[in-house]
Amino acid sequence: MGKIKNNNKKKQNRHNATGMETFAEVEEAQALESVPVETIQPLLTKLSSTDANERAWAAAGASNLLMHDAATRRLMLSKNLVGALVERLTDSVHEVVVEALGALRNLTVVGGEDVINEMYAKNVLTPVTALIPPLGTMIDGMLSGPASTGTEHDKRKTVWDWADNVISIVWAMSEHSEKALKTINKINLIPFLMSFMNNVDKVPPKVIVSAAQCIYTLTDDNPDCRAVFVKNPDYIKPFQNILTLNVNAEQELLIKTLACGIIINLRTVIIPKGPESDYSEIHNAILPVLSGALNYDLQKACTEAAAAAQAVNAQEKEPDLSKPNQPASTEEQALAAIETRLQTLQLAQELIANICTESVQGVEEEEEEELKDEACDDEMEADEDEDALNGDLQDKDDGLDKNALREMEQLAAASNEIPMDLSGHPIIHILTSTVFPALIHLATPTPLSFPEQEVPTPKTVAPQITAQLALTHLRAVEALNNFLLTMADAVPGKWWYKQRKADAEQCWSWLFQQAGTIAGKGVRVGAEEKGQEMRGAILDAIVGCLWTLARGLDARVPSSELHIQALMGSYTSTTSDSMRVKTIGCLGVIARRQGAIEANKVIGEFLINILKNKPTPEACVEALNAIYDIYADAEFDYDMPVFVQGNFNQELKGMVKMVRFMVRNIDRRKNKDLRDRGDEALMNLTEFIKYKDHERK
Repeated sequence: MGKIKNNNKKKQNRHNATGMETFAEVEEAQALESVPVETIQPLLTKLSSTDANERAWAAAGASNLLMHDAATRRLMLSKNLVGALVERLTDSVHEVVVEALGALRNLTVVGGEDVINEMYAKNVLTPVTALIPPLGTMIDGMLSGPASTGTEHDKRKTVWDWADNVISIVWAMSEHSEKALKTINKINLIPFLMSFMNNVDKVPPKVIVSAAQCIYTLTDDNPDCRAVFVKNPDYIKPFQNILTLNVNAEQELLIKTLACGIIINLRTVIIPKGPESDYSEIHNAILPVLSGALNYDLQKACTEAAAAAQAVNAQEKEPDLSKPNQPASTEEQALAAIETRLQTLQLAQELIANICTESVQGVEEEEEEELKDEACDDEMEADEDEDALNGDLQDKDDGLDKNALREMEQLAAASNEIPMDLSGHPIIHILTSTVFPALIHLATPTPLSFPEQEVPTPKTVAPQITAQLALTHLRAVEALNNFLLTMADAVPGKWWYKQRKADAEQCWSWLFQQAGTIAGKGVRVGAEEKGQEMRGAILDAIVGCLWTLARGLDARVPSSELHIQALMGSYTSTTSDSMRVKTIGCLGVIARRQGAIEANKVIGEFLINILKNKPTPEACVEALNAIYDIYADAEFDYDMPVFVQGNFNQELKGMVKMVRFMVRNIDRRKNKDLRDRGDEALMNLTEFIKYKDHERK
């Protein structure tokens, strides 16, 4: 079980770079009547007109129609719209170029990866790159003084839209195409983008947002881009300055949050990576900004979004091609502001989740380091004893020697007794007093968070806001899981679980309540009804949190019979291996409590039945490991009445052939980690059976 990381650029749902549509958005688009081909064909023809006004009008009309519905979009794409728009990027008339850029930018928003790949294949980056030098020259002129000619004055009216569209296209390409990213790395884009970041007080916020988003993507695990900042360390200063800005507007808050992400991406440039590297100073500067970004009333936003969406829906009408560039209404602007704020929340949660472990480095005292050294010595001795007993066992954590287990338990108990008050540590204080309660709030669903559980799934009044709310809840639960892991594994002595025990116990009950609310009428995780996928994803994440919380609370898990039944029900109702593994892991921790023999019996029999019913390899390995941990010592009060009297060892003996067959059928070339864990579980199974046979003799 590991921390959840959100730094894979191919999997992120970050600020709608390509606007991959949610089911609700697709349903909404499909419900609209497509624009007839008789309307589309003349528009596409006029993209090649000899009249510049007609070319500009056609590009603007195409931009508008692309956002109308999926069927219209597919029809236009089938007519080589991408190629026609790319050709217009080299048009001799500035207005045509600007409109073509806008249409291509819209395509990156609604077209998805296939369209982005088509754009790359049709060489969109060549004309877009060629536009950057004149654009940079014009912006430099604007920042230095008034226009010297009428033509220049006219061009300046569209310069920020021009810049925004160029940057957005490059950003989307780099986010979703490795080939495009390699090309972009060669065009020395960073100096151009930094010209905006150096003038945040003079450039419109929407352009700063696009530039910051692009830099954030380019600095994410990209050595070529990192090298640019190594050569130009002054480039980092503007982002550090942005952190100190006092802002309230949604776009400005997003800029600050993006600056945090960029600094995190460049932390090894600011402080070179090494054995003694300490990023606590960076985290001290960033966490107050990120925690502040979490301060948002989702319930109020839900009410406002529903009201605005109802007004927009009531005014909905077919696109007017005679007026392709129509201004957004007040309600549309309100919805856009809410969506931007939700995207800021998601980014802040991702960043907090990813730095959670790093952020507590350095809080350990010297006595903790000494204790770790002793642990290493004791573990080595335990391993030697174990090898002598079992021959080939290698896994120290799943060791089956009773004496070694006792030594490890004593060591863990000593570690948990480290006298340390961490409430005054600045990073831990922010995490526990601000971040933790904010994540609880942000993970709590609103009336607009999910579609109703009907078949077929109906759309909500504001599908895009619904999608963003659900993603916000998911990111909150994922960040909460990493917070809980950090407090369990990285903070000495499980300080939070002891000193904030009431918070931990309340979190346990709250997670079950949220699971019930989100499940509603019932959700089969991994095989959800179409449109209810986010319910399943969040339920999966909640079970992961419960597992982590159980590990942190250990014997103090406030589990009830209802909780155990709910967890067992979650196993039987899901088709997701991820959720099955998490459920088994959580039950395994609960079962280790002393003084709860009946609960142990229920869980033990459940695990045995899982193995009897030929589970998936992932579930089988987790169930076996849980059994090894639960029944590792005859002195546990439940061992005799449950394991021995329940004849569990005989049951396990009858499963050896099944487990061996299952493990041998795991293709090591396709899933090496699972095969290794399967081999280990099989080896431990035979040794565990021998150990339990002789344990009481």
